[in-house]
Amino acid sequence: MTAGISVVIPSYQESENLRNILPNLSKQLSGIAVPYEILCVDTMEPLDDTEAVCRDFGATYVKRAGGNNYGDAIRTGFRTAQYEYTVIMDGDGSHDPKCIKEFYEEIQKGHDLIIGSRYTKGGDTENPFILKAMSYILNVSYRVMFGIKVKDVSDSYRMYRTEQTQALTLECDNFDIVEEILIKLAMSKKPYDIKEVPIFFEERKAGVSKRKLGRFILSYLATMRRLKRIQLKSR
Repeated sequence: MTAGISVVIPSYQESENLRNILPNLSKQLSGIAVPYEILCVDTMEPLDDTEAVCRDFGATYVKRAGGNNYGDAIRTGFRTAQYEYTVIMDGDGSHDPKCIKEFYEEIQKGHDLIIGSRYTKGGDTENPFILKAMSYILNVSYRVMFGIKVKDVSDSYRMYRTEQTQALTLECDNFDIVEEILIKLAMSKKPYDIKEVPIFFEERKAGVSKRKLGRFILSYLATMRRLKRIQLKSR
């Protein structure tokens, strides 16, 4: 695997946010002094001018394969990434690109995975109370059920080793794929070394959230049951 960083940004009508994210992201990546690529994974058929924004700011425009769900964007991004490390970051402006340098410095120490954590010491979030409460319940449930010693299991801002993610078979279609990745990676290698780095999670800058509350809850319950069966079977 070629040394460098692939940044994957799932994009669903996020062109307005990408105009702000991409120049800052390129600046931060240039400061790390390794090769990099920025992959904006759009819908199967364009819904806005994301492709033009990518062209203007030097990002690679990629169409999702298999469907328009968030999970399809993640799978497409993982398959497309060509560098040694893959970063997933949101396309709504919630994740600060400055954190990637620290992620890179930490993973160079031998960790398997770096998680941008809202809940480790020094981390925080701008989310409203209802989302904070849901996130807290979700994180506690996954930590207890799967024995994962991670404070933030549900934030997508992470740096992975690309060879590890490309070896996974991922099934989830919604935002629960974030937990699926973590659990399956943790099962793939013992011990699996995870480092949490504190981040400040900001509210969406523009546009409308794609998370639907009812679907969110049902998908996580279904995923929890399915992944628990996989975990038990692997033992």
